[in-house]
Amino acid sequence: MTSRARPRARVRIAWACATLAAAGGLAGCSSSGGTTPHGAPAPAASSLNSPSPHATSPAELCTHLITYWAKQELDEGQGSGLDYQEKGLSDGQNAILLTTLAAARTERAAHGAAAGDRLIEQRAQRGCAERYRNGTPTTDPWAQTKLPTPSSSP
Repeated sequence: MTSRARPRARVRIAWACATLAAAGGLAGCSSSGGTTPHGAPAPAASSLNSPSPHATSPAELCTHLITYWAKQELDEGQGSGLDYQEKGLSDGQNAILLTTLAAARTERAAHGAAAGDRLIEQRAQRGCAERYRNGTPTTDPWAQTKLPTPSSSP
């Protein structure tokens, strides 16, 4: 390395260190009106952090599924040809879908497609909110067919 190359390397290292120090200083800025090393207003701390992702609740997922499949069934005219499990629905969600479809068909016939779509969204949201009001349903789908187990006697 020549003697002239060393000062350039030192300048680059000093510049890199200053850049890192400035970046580190920005991470600690708050919305108190601070400035960056170049005199520009510092961004608010909340803008530096991304919001946490929204976890979709079971009721929201149910509403989305019911709305999607109800509109598919009505727009296609004769259904998708899939059973409720192939659509990703539970038995309870399928019951909501079937009652929603029946009401939406009547509403569409009487007041048009837009009214039917609004009814789908309302019924799906209401039905799913009711279904998941206490969390995820945990009933055993086969409970009706199971026989009680005899208790062992001493």
